[in-house]
Amino acid sequence: REMTGYKYVAVITDREYGEDFENFLKRHGVSRVMETFANGTAEPNVLDSFGLQKTEKIILRFIADGEKAAEIKKALYTEMNIAAAGGGIAVFAPVDGLGGESARKFFCGEEKSEKGESSTMENSEYKYVMLTVIADKGNSDTVMEAARGAGATGGTVVRAKGTGAEIAKFFGVTISADKEMIYIVAKRELRDGIMRAVMEKAGKNSGAHGVVFSLPLDAVAGINGVEA
Repeated sequence: REMTGYKYVAVITDREYGEDFENFLKRHGVSRVMETFANGTAEPNVLDSFGLQKTEKIILRFIADGEKAAEIKKALYTEMNIAAAGGGIAVFAPVDGLGGESARKFFCGEEKSEKGESSTMENSEYKYVMLTVIADKGNSDTVMEAARGAGATGGTVVRAKGTGAEIAKFFGVTISADKEMIYIVAKRELRDGIMRAVMEKAGKNSGAHGVVFSLPLDAVAGINGVEA
């Protein structure tokens, strides 16, 4: 489906490729990129099946209008070979709204877009979601054990210190330094089961004191080498 409106884009890749992806985004006119270091959570058997090793990750996040997001999505395959084992993953989520022209310029630069200042999904037929779990530090294994039991294959952990705290604020959530965030990309039909499993084993009434929310993704690049 053609992507319209504004998109929140997050590219997760091995930290050693961070500079390559930064240069790639600059070539495609992305004016402001927020970066966060993180760690992968995939188990050894999952890593082996994708030809991956457990490495430190970098998350590059930005907002672009739909036309540029579609251009970048295509170029991730043709220029960055994101479909290859270990190439990374990119997710695209619709932005519900931007706070006026100043916000648009902050995220997207001076070039005026004809897409408007807000964006909603045309329908609910999205294939993937990004689940975000906020839990006490040291509980990412508990969260991921619960999530995997409901069908998740892996996740990315961001701890709330330094730039890690900034990503929480970007989502409109403030977390303290004793928390960590776990991002899990999953198929839409697995969403409810994963959320229930996480809340049962790592929810507010557990030692993890976790909470979870979900964002719809209208495009994903890099999962199983299949474009969605």
